[in-house]
Amino acid sequence: MTERIGFCSLEAPASAEPSLRFLADRAGHVLPEVERGLGLHPAALYHMVLIPPGAAGDSDLVRLDRAAPSWAAGFMIPERRIGAIRIAAASRYPYGTLESVLAHEAAHLLVHDAAGDLVPRWFDEGVATWQGRRWTLEDAMIYSRSLLTSDLPPLAALDSSFTGSEWEAQRAYAAAFSFVAWTVRRHGADALGEVVRATRRRGFAGAWLATTGETLESTESAWRRESLLRYRWVPIVMTSSTLWAAISLLALGAGIRKRAQARRARALWADEPDEIDDPGESEA
Repeated sequence: MTERIGFCSLEAPASAEPSLRFLADRAGHVLPEVERGLGLHPAALYHMVLIPPGAAGDSDLVRLDRAAPSWAAGFMIPERRIGAIRIAAASRYPYGTLESVLAHEAAHLLVHDAAGDLVPRWFDEGVATWQGRRWTLEDAMIYSRSLLTSDLPPLAALDSSFTGSEWEAQRAYAAAFSFVAWTVRRHGADALGEVVRATRRRGFAGAWLATTGETLESTESAWRRESLLRYRWVPIVMTSSTLWAAISLLALGAGIRKRAQARRARALWADEPDEIDDPGESEA
């Protein structure tokens, strides 16, 4: 089954029709917002496939599902112009909802179309996460824990962590997201797309200098100093005072609201009858 939204072809097996309709209704707003936010547009049609639980009987979905670590809620293979969303995992960090995963993966495709493989992985992931949602207490806690237990590695050293264990990936996502969010506060949201667009001509370091007026090294140093001052003390204070309990409740409430949206989407297909009329042919 297929729903076409601009250059995006949303696709799913018949068992996931309600989730497909749910996401397609929102994609008409989400995808243009990602394009406007980055000032980038897809070069050609791309496919996003929804993978429901219990898809083991579909060999094509199984092969696609094996293309990413088991903890990932979504992934994009830009060279093949195809990505996927694991419906049951959409609420996992660093996403939150089906719409967030879609925005995240679409941003990867846009960055690739504009700059190819010249953008470092950590920046690509930070930009994609920023386009999917905004900085939350959950991000702050994951990031703070990493600062408390060890020195944060250089951004360039994070790339391999995105395909490591779930905790390694969470730490890398939180650090990359923190840097991008800090950059937006410092240089404005337009800087992200400007850096991407200039990378093909100047290389990433040159694009950063031309866009921000400062070297990437000096920007990273300033971000790192501020991060240590802002976040390293958070876990210590929270675990030693009643503030921890209060903020934990707030975080729990925010997490419940965020994940409830994903659960409602998953519940839709679970409650449907086994036989669902297919309104059109798949463009897979």
